[in-house]
Amino acid sequence: MSPTLRNTLRNIMAVARREFVFRGRTRTFRITTGLLVFVGFALALSPVIIRFFDRGSTGDRIEVVVGTSAPNVDVPLTLSVLLNAPAAGSGAGTGSPGAIPGASLDYRIESSNDLAKSRANVLDGSSIAVLALDRTSTGDLGFILYSKDGPLARSSLVMQQAVSAIAIQDRLTKLGVPLVDQATIFAPAVFELRQADPNAATDKPNTAEEFVGTFAVGFALSILLFMAIILYGQWVAFSVAEEKNSRVMEVVLAAATPFQLLSGKVIGVGGLALVQYVIVLIPSVLGILLQGQIASIVFGAGSGSVDLPGGVSIGLLGVFGVMFVLGFALYSVLYAGAASLVSRQEDVNQIVAPLTLISVGGYLVATYSSTGLIPIDSPLVVIMSFIPFFSPYLMLARLGQGAATPLDVGIAVVLLIVFIPMALWVAARLYRSGVLMYGQRPTPRTLFRALKGQ
Repeated sequence: MSPTLRNTLRNIMAVARREFVFRGRTRTFRITTGLLVFVGFALALSPVIIRFFDRGSTGDRIEVVVGTSAPNVDVPLTLSVLLNAPAAGSGAGTGSPGAIPGASLDYRIESSNDLAKSRANVLDGSSIAVLALDRTSTGDLGFILYSKDGPLARSSLVMQQAVSAIAIQDRLTKLGVPLVDQATIFAPAVFELRQADPNAATDKPNTAEEFVGTFAVGFALSILLFMAIILYGQWVAFSVAEEKNSRVMEVVLAAATPFQLLSGKVIGVGGLALVQYVIVLIPSVLGILLQGQIASIVFGAGSGSVDLPGGVSIGLLGVFGVMFVLGFALYSVLYAGAASLVSRQEDVNQIVAPLTLISVGGYLVATYSSTGLIPIDSPLVVIMSFIPFFSPYLMLARLGQGAATPLDVGIAVVLLIVFIPMALWVAARLYRSGVLMYGQRPTPRTLFRALKGQ
């Protein structure tokens, strides 16, 4: 190794070490890391937390007023079964047919003969709703739900689904269809989705559950990648602007070249970003893996396990790690070069806005293609997934949906690796000229002059 190269690496590592230690000791970093650990762990345990609070809503009472409708089914009991809650006052206990043992109790169903009193109970909060039955002119059951909630409230939506099932059961019973046959009538059909192309990838989601699982995983990873690039890229930008504003940069440049200073900043902040991500991800992953055990402790044995989302694979997580490192390296060097053109920290957001918009564009296209709003195999998505500015997001989305092959991922990674030195050259040119520019507004002309080294 030549002395020049050895000196360059030594200066780069010295700057990186300084950035890593200085940023890591700040109170903001510690507070942010602690907050992210708490939020990540809470999100990992969100199914358990939601179930815990739902369990506490057992006092949500719904009264049923049958009146003179004379239904052919036991409405309170059937409604209790449909809502996974044991009936009260209907002659049925917790062991009524169709009840789910150990299920989370959302509602308590009670029979009532006084509609006015039941509506008054809704007004004073002792009941959340009253379901009144009647017969329509065609002889079918009619339902009126008296509630303070709106039509999009959870209770209103589940009640609408439940009464539809009760009305169908009443019609079938009136026609003489036995209860056993009614269950088989509404059994779901066997349905399978297959690709028309026999050579298509076999790991694409073929069911709604698989699609939701892969979408959730791809969407979550895209959010993590987008937040990392924006957050840590701006760390680099504000670090450059801060040192330039305090004139510390002029002292540092006496011992290191602009290229060495730029590379050291990116490596130092990037290393700190990886450390923070590991600190946040470890408890989050443990929370996901231990959901079943935690649920058993909180709700008791037999409460049922919490399933992990589908679509999680070692390959996908590995690609996410590679795209995180390369995507951050690409954007951070450009963030640093752009921030060197401003003299005040207040102007950083203005100068890096174009880069942020490009990143947002790639993130949105990846999100829309994951949800199906944009076809995942459309030429736009395929082409953009190989463009280095967008490939970290879109290749991750395509891989999560089974629309990308390992060869596609490899090509995108190679293009990123080739493009990063080009971006580093551009950023170094901006950095070399920008660090000594004071009092000039960031304009296209200023950018062009900085690239020319004037």
